Amino acid sequence: VKQTLEYAIKFKDWDIITFQQASGDSGLSTTYGDLSWLVDSVQRRSTNPNVKFFFNMTWAYQQNSTHSAFPRYNSNQITMYNAILSAIDKSVDMRVIPNGTAIQNARTTFVGDNLTRDGYHLTYGFGRYVAGLTLVGRLTCEDLSKVTFVPSGISDEYRITSVDYL
Repeated sequence: VKQTLEYAIKFKDWDIITFQQASGDSGLSTTYGDLSWLVDSVQRRSTNPNVKFFFNMTWAYQQNSTHSAFPRYNSNQITMYNAILSAIDKSVDMRVIPNGTAIQNARTTFVGDNLTRDGYHLTYGFGRYVAGLTLVGRLTCEDLSKVTFVPSGISDEYRITSVDYL
């Protein structure tokens, strides 16, 4: 069922609302021009006057990605990652969920550059686990080493804590 953004905002008395740039544009600060307008618009429509806003940082593409936007970053993962960091620093004035940094840090471990299933969407297992824990950690400020949940298919060697990737 198609619904409007206004319907989604008013559907619940949300405590938290997140924003995110499209992955291919996430390293281009010029594409964030309407973000403050969007935040103001959402805030005016929110039914919770104490709603908190967060910005979900996207991750750089896998080094061998064939995504059509990757050439914007010279088809280089580190170039894209640094561009994302810079664009967020220049353009985002809210708390950031650092999924891009968590994924990039995870790539420096034994896991390597294997956190996406198609070069840009996270794997259903470990990639999403890293992103999920990053989200939970940022929203709750809890010590992630106390999280006992591990999705099926994730071995103990892949189980992570907040200090491993954040």
